[in-house]
Amino acid sequence: MIYIFHGDNQFDSRSAFNDLIEKYIDADLLKVDGKNINPEIINNFLQSNSLLNDKKVLILSNLFSAPKTTLDKLPKILNQLDNHDIIVWQDKKLNPTQLKTFPQAKVQVFQLDSKLFTCLNAIKPQNLKTFIPLYEEMLKQGIYDLFLYLLKGNLRKQLTSYTRFDKAILKRAYLQLIELDYQNKSGQLAIPKELALERIIINLIK
Repeated sequence: MIYIFHGDNQFDSRSAFNDLIEKYIDADLLKVDGKNINPEIINNFLQSNSLLNDKKVLILSNLFSAPKTTLDKLPKILNQLDNHDIIVWQDKKLNPTQLKTFPQAKVQVFQLDSKLFTCLNAIKPQNLKTFIPLYEEMLKQGIYDLFLYLLKGNLRKQLTSYTRFDKAILKRAYLQLIELDYQNKSGQLAIPKELALERIIINLIK
């Protein structure tokens, strides 16, 4: 069976991808990134006999980012296998043509909520009045973790490119987000995570 996880919601697609991998406790795994895919190595792995396990699982991250020459060879290798599982994760939404590469695959697509984008886009200087109600609405969707993940990526990108924020204030907010995430996951956060995040953003955009 071939499984494909894709979509703009990288947080949820990656989580589902990892959850499936964890189920193959006793399998013989080969993990390959799209930049380092070698069709010959993959073919040898899938065709060879395993000394310890009968089940082989090929795990491909960003397969569709591989060079065209590689993509032309792999489907012929992968589509003819029935006794092994292949798990593919792509960091963006695949188009219909790409999905037709593996017509028998079980496909899961993960889309971002439009309210999430609206809230993220509202994080800009002097925009507190607009941001607060959007933030409250976003929290009702139960997507705090995804919001924090995307916000950290957004601020990190702004630190190395154009930003409307003062770079010193932006850097401080970014480091605070990292600390918030750590404290929350380690059980050291003294206040609700939603409130802690709101305070960081307010100090950034006020």
